[in-house]
Amino acid sequence: MRPARGLVRLVSPLAIALVVVVAVSMAGLSGQSTARASSPASPGSEGAGAPAGPDSGGTKKKARKPNSKKTTPKAKASPATKVTRSKSSTHLASQKLAHAQSSGKSAHKAGIINEDVTLTPFPSHASAAKKALAQNRRDQLDDAEKAARAPSQAERWQTVLFHLRDLDARADSEGCFWRLVSYYRLGQIERARSLRPACELAAKDTAIIEAEDEQAERLQGAGTLADKEPTSAGNPAPYAGESPARVER
Repeated sequence: MRPARGLVRLVSPLAIALVVVVAVSMAGLSGQSTARASSPASPGSEGAGAPAGPDSGGTKKKARKPNSKKTTPKAKASPATKVTRSKSSTHLASQKLAHAQSSGKSAHKAGIINEDVTLTPFPSHASAAKKALAQNRRDQLDDAEKAARAPSQAERWQTVLFHLRDLDARADSEGCFWRLVSYYRLGQIERARSLRPACELAAKDTAIIEAEDEQAERLQGAGTLADKEPTSAGNPAPYAGESPARVER
């Protein structure tokens, strides 16, 4: 019985020591698991722990980089700007309408001619202007008469008409006289006869023009009358009759 008691005494301390070792080991394992649970997971560990997808094929996916270009939103016009633009467009439209109306009124007024208005050239020097115009008229009449009476004058009657180009063919009696003589001498009898009723000639000038009409008619061959173009029946001879009645303006 003594050997058995000694064995029991030896086994008891060994069992106690084994229990202590196991308890310490269990405590260490629980502490490590608690530390792992409390510590943040690293990207590598997360990737390692995550199950691979069907399309991964064992390769790591590259992380997408965020787009560095930022799109700037378009600036929207404020309500005040829209109101200002609408007001300006309305004002511009009203201006165009007013301009069109004024243009129409001006055109209507322009179409009405007031025949009672008398225009005076150089109103601040009316007398001087009137004298200058009268002198210019007299110079033209003198040049026409000189060409009509010159012994030798190329294109005599065309030259006379050229000097009378700026004078009124109807209201100026002297100018009308020399025009009638030129038309008769050129053989343009019908043209002269159409102008005669509009001329205000003195009595002696009317007799001279009547004589020119008879002479031009005698020169016409076979009774034909030329209308506007000179004919061979013209009279290129210089004028030798009396001058027309002098009228000063």
